[in-house]
Amino acid sequence: MKKICVAGVGAVGGLLSAMLGQNPEVELSVIARGEKAHSFKENGIVLHSDFYGEQVARPVHIASNGADLPIMDAILLCVKNYSLDEMTELIRPAIGPETVLLPVMNGIEAPGKLRQAFPGRHVGESCIYTVSFMDKDYSIRQIGPYTHMFAGCTPTGDKAAVYEVLEVIRASGFDCRISENIEGEIWQKFILNCAYNTLTARYMVNSGEIRDNPLYREELHALLEEAAAVGFRLGIRIPEDIVEQKFSFMMEKQPPTATSSMRRDLEKGLPIELDAFTGAILRKGEALGIDVPMTRRFHEELQRCEDLARQ
Repeated sequence: MKKICVAGVGAVGGLLSAMLGQNPEVELSVIARGEKAHSFKENGIVLHSDFYGEQVARPVHIASNGADLPIMDAILLCVKNYSLDEMTELIRPAIGPETVLLPVMNGIEAPGKLRQAFPGRHVGESCIYTVSFMDKDYSIRQIGPYTHMFAGCTPTGDKAAVYEVLEVIRASGFDCRISENIEGEIWQKFILNCAYNTLTARYMVNSGEIRDNPLYREELHALLEEAAAVGFRLGIRIPEDIVEQKFSFMMEKQPPTATSSMRRDLEKGLPIELDAFTGAILRKGEALGIDVPMTRRFHEELQRCEDLARQ
């Protein structure tokens, strides 16, 4: 029996919780508060999924922080990047010497931050592809014909512990694909997000509206090119045609009604992960001497949009 905690039960954390709850070998715990925690206690964690069907998980523990949990075998962190520091402190009491930490988050910086916060612990890396969101009743809805996660581990010494947890996730019925080039997989999604999340939030559009607008298509391609240029300069193992791959995916395969979590957050007046995407490209581009003018423009414009939305 594996004691696994999902810290941050939103669209992604709820999806993973619902699937982990189907595994009889998992003792599931979640970090949740307020009305969300009350809903989970009353109704369980409910998933309506085009890909995985209808699922309900009933966690053994629904806690507001790690002090109310036993020591975990693994903790999946499914929070926005701006909430990582706070969640790090919340889960600290539930982390033992052998606890595996797996961030299932956007961006490229979370694993490094966790290694700094918890020296000597086993830290994995992952990226997830899904179109999912949390409804008003705190159920999770996944739309479209795919949902899968790439996961792995860069430090060799952590692989055995991390891979054991990944196999448990796979055994729960979730499409978890173990990668020996997880850094490259994360960067492939990161490059896509730096363009797609940024553009959909700036113009408040969905995938279909991007396809139908020549200016949006041109700017999407430019954002992809700038993010990829930084990855190539860093020596990340990504396909040489990564820009065209991701552009074609957006033009041909992404559901036309799909949009980004960044756009949804901006619409609600919530903080957005701007620093995790364009902010990271600006920092790394400057350090490498790479000019990223389109990224800089969108970063500045979205900063103003975020300020206005939160007034």
